[in-house]
Amino acid sequence: MCTSLSYEALDGSKFLARTMDFSFVLNGNPTFLPRNYKWINSLDGKTETAKYAIIGTGAKYGNNYMVADGFNEYGLATAELYFANEAVYDQAPVDGAVNVVGEEFILWLLGNNKSIDEVRENIKNVHIVESDKGVMGKNQPLHWILTDATGKTFVIEPRGNGLVLEEDPVNVMTNTPDLDWHITNLSNYLGIQKETFNSKMYGTKEVIPLGFNGLARQPGGYSAVDRFIRTVFNRQNMSQAKDSTEAVNTILHMLDGVTIPYGINTRDGGDPDFTQYQMVMDVTNKAAYFVPYANRTVFKVTMTDELLEKQTEPKEFVVGATQEFSALN
Repeated sequence: MCTSLSYEALDGSKFLARTMDFSFVLNGNPTFLPRNYKWINSLDGKTETAKYAIIGTGAKYGNNYMVADGFNEYGLATAELYFANEAVYDQAPVDGAVNVVGEEFILWLLGNNKSIDEVRENIKNVHIVESDKGVMGKNQPLHWILTDATGKTFVIEPRGNGLVLEEDPVNVMTNTPDLDWHITNLSNYLGIQKETFNSKMYGTKEVIPLGFNGLARQPGGYSAVDRFIRTVFNRQNMSQAKDSTEAVNTILHMLDGVTIPYGINTRDGGDPDFTQYQMVMDVTNKAAYFVPYANRTVFKVTMTDELLEKQTEPKEFVVGATQEFSALN
C-alpha cells in the first residue's frame, strides 16, 4: 500500500510526502543519518558508505539503520512504496556493480546522489537482487518516487530490464499497477470536476443538482487505483499553498484523503494494512514533518548545521506513542 506525491508552494518551497500503509509494524521514527554513514550490505556483508547526510523515517534492523523515505542534504528526496506482483529484481549479483536488496536501495540513492540528473547516470550500475536477506526475510517488492531541489518528479520501477527511471507527469504514485497504467486509467475519470453540474431538463421536469455532484464519480475506496485518482484530483484542484507552513497543512489534508484507519482493510485474514504514519518532507528548507498513527501531533525535525557538522552517529527522534493534546484551559 502507500500513497505519495510531490508538491510546490507559491514561494517555491518543494516537497515530497507519503503515507506509509502496511501491516508489518515498522516502528519508524524520524531519523538522522550523518555524512559517511557506514552500513553493512546484506548480500555480501561488505561495508558501504552513504556520503551525504539523510533525514527520513527509520529504525534499526540488525546492524543497519534503514529508512523507508527521506531526503539528503542536497534536497534529493525519495519514498519506497509496495509494488506487489510487478517488481522484477535480478536473480543474482552482477560483478563490478552495486548490488543491494530492495530495502537498502534508499541508502545508496540518498547517500550517493545529489540530484535526479546524477541518479540517471549512476543508476545504470545498480542492481536490486532477489534475496531472502531483506529486513523481513524475503525481499519486498518495491518502487520509488523521487524529487529534488528542482521540483522534478520521477519514479524508479524494477520491470525486468533493470531499474527504469521515468518522469511522473502527475506527481503522484501509489502501488501496483505500474505508473504507465495509472496514467492511462486517468482517462476514465475525466468526468470528475470540482464544480457542481448545472440543472438539467428531463421532459418538463427540471432536475436540480445535489451538492458536490461533480465529484460523484470520484472513487472512494482504498485500492491503489482509487487512491491514485483521488490524490491526483485533490492535488490538481486544492488551492495552492502560499508558503512552506501552509503547504505542510495542505499536504496533510491531501494525505488524510487516502489515510487508512486501522482494522478496515485486511489481506487473507492476516493483520490489517493501515496508515502507520504520514511524512511530509520540505526539500527546500530541509525539514521533515512526521505524523504517527497513534499520535496525530505533527513532529518536525530540521537538518540543522549543528546536526550536519556535529552529529557523527545516527540519531533517532523517538515520538510519543500516545495521543497528545493542546489544552486550552
